[in-house]
Amino acid sequence: MSDSTTQTQQQNYKIHVSPDLDYSYRDVANIYVGTGDVVLEFGNLHRAMPGNITIGNRIVLSMANAIDLQQKLGQVLQEAQKQMQEQLLKQQK
Repeated sequence: MSDSTTQTQQQNYKIHVSPDLDYSYRDVANIYVGTGDVVLEFGNLHRAMPGNITIGNRIVLSMANAIDLQQKLGQVLQEAQKQMQEQLLKQQK
């Protein structure tokens, strides 16, 4: 018996990244999970007021997009860790 509801459809998109895209470096990440969405907050330690954090970005994702992000992030981090271990082994030889 086949269940057509378990099949996923993937769409291919062309992604454009602006050449003047700003990069933001963050010290802190907070994650809040609601009933239908996930909120990611990124911030930095406040240099002038030790013990305080300033939130610089807040991103809201649907639950489906948050799960997709989790899976992709897990995959790329696992690949990066494997490459770092291989490089370390080469250096030790």
